[in-house]
Amino acid sequence: MKIEAGREGGSALLQLEGRLDREGAERLSDTLEDLLHDGVRSLRIDFSRVTYASSAATKVLSRCQQELTVLRGEVLLTSLSPAVSEVFAAVGWDSGVPGADPAAGPTELRRSSWHSRSDLAASGQYDLSSGVSNATLTCHLHGDPGRATRASIEPDDWSAVPLPEGVFGLGLGAIGGSQTDCGERLGELIAVAGCVAYFPSDGARMADYLVGSNQVVPRATLMTGLTCEGDFSQLVRFSPKPEAGAVPLSELAAIALDAAGRRTAGVVIAAETAGLCGARLRRSPARGEAPLRFDVPAVREWLSFAPERTWSITTTLIAGVVARAPQGPLAAHLRPLDATGELRGHLHAAVFSYHPLPQRTVELTALVKGLFADHQLRDVLHLLYDDRGDAAVGESVLVRGVGWVAPIAQVA
Repeated sequence: MKIEAGREGGSALLQLEGRLDREGAERLSDTLEDLLHDGVRSLRIDFSRVTYASSAATKVLSRCQQELTVLRGEVLLTSLSPAVSEVFAAVGWDSGVPGADPAAGPTELRRSSWHSRSDLAASGQYDLSSGVSNATLTCHLHGDPGRATRASIEPDDWSAVPLPEGVFGLGLGAIGGSQTDCGERLGELIAVAGCVAYFPSDGARMADYLVGSNQVVPRATLMTGLTCEGDFSQLVRFSPKPEAGAVPLSELAAIALDAAGRRTAGVVIAAETAGLCGARLRRSPARGEAPLRFDVPAVREWLSFAPERTWSITTTLIAGVVARAPQGPLAAHLRPLDATGELRGHLHAAVFSYHPLPQRTVELTALVKGLFADHQLRDVLHLLYDDRGDAAVGESVLVRGVGWVAPIAQVA
């Protein structure tokens, strides 16, 4: 096995030639360890001249990927021959895109295994001849994301939003239908399948919720946020690969976009957690005391944020919008989900006491109402990507779960 390494800053290109058997895998392991020790965080490995790869090679690259994931790096494999691709496919390593040709371009070593089905859409939204769902979502924008930092909140800076079963949404708001009633309680809010949860910022110690019915449609007052209506087109199940302990939230966002086949998608995820990275409001900016501030140390008076991941071994319900390089008015509502900044989103999570999620196909409304009926609501968080350097928490990580996904066709 011949290994040629070229390096530019924190990136390196490895060109391999020959048989990547156990002996070659050991040589590759030594090379990778030296590169990581020297500060390389992005690896591209060219397999165009590799004639054979053994399971020892997949083990070495798996270990390297785990180390780079902790360091927020990446490993990309390029130009795999069909024979070599089989070895990696056998352990679940693929591009994550149905129908992708591993030899056609780079293959990212994702930490999750996943599969999707596309027969979820309502009547008239599924093309049986092509096997492709035509279901889409319309995303409604509510308010200006920067209005919370204003010196004063005006009466027209509010939206009273009905949240029936066919709508999911999130934002800074409260359960109720008027500014007068909700202004001093504004907090992180999430709504899915006719159920609404939020954490009041009026000194409350527990999150509150309201479960709707055919007779009662929950209403929320939002100062800023997003709601989506329409049909889901894909059901996506995910779990970590054997060599990975959990799946990063940014990877799930990328999977959702791949499944939707668009640059922007709405997503609802039910999952078992390994740890969440999030924050919530400690006091309402509508009280008129002072505008919300994000500079240190003032932000500590406004936001509750833990210096490490929280809520491990719980069950969570996540809803929001994800996008690659978003443009237009929607872009102001989304924040970075990874180190690149190209993958962006706005996601909130309701955290419940732990209960294993069903492995069979389950209807979204039944699952969500079951969570509120049978489990304790622990928290509601705005999920975020923490990039504060050495002190950073990183991002939320999940163990396994299921997601409902659809492309966003219209932003209103």
